[in-house]
Amino acid sequence: MADEIDERLKQGMMNALKLFTPGSPGAPSFKYPKEIVEDWNQFSISTVMGDVWGRSGLEAKDRAMITIGVLTALGKPEQLQAYITGGLNLGLSREEVCEIILHISVYAGFPTAIQGFAVANKVFDALDEASES
Repeated sequence: MADEIDERLKQGMMNALKLFTPGSPGAPSFKYPKEIVEDWNQFSISTVMGDVWGRSGLEAKDRAMITIGVLTALGKPEQLQAYITGGLNLGLSREEVCEIILHISVYAGFPTAIQGFAVANKVFDALDEASES
């Protein structure tokens, strides 16, 4: 079982590093209590990035598009920021990110889309600022 967990974690880390470039503008910096941080990171990376993102049924770019849509619809701005950044790292264009959010507006509501656009704008501004430095 330990070897299986290690392999899942290894796959998850490889996927996470493709999605989230450490130290880049917009890279996630989620904070967890020290009492759970190690266990949570292993569990979440193994499960989300290893088991789900590691599946062969969809390309990573497609998974990013779905995730951006779902996080927009659920109104999860901190996670949305991370996955917009990740989606751009995987090759999504800014226009595609905006189209995803616009598409979600008719299913999850205009206020939800407005919040999503605000998050996208924050990511785009951070990237523009970093490129000017």
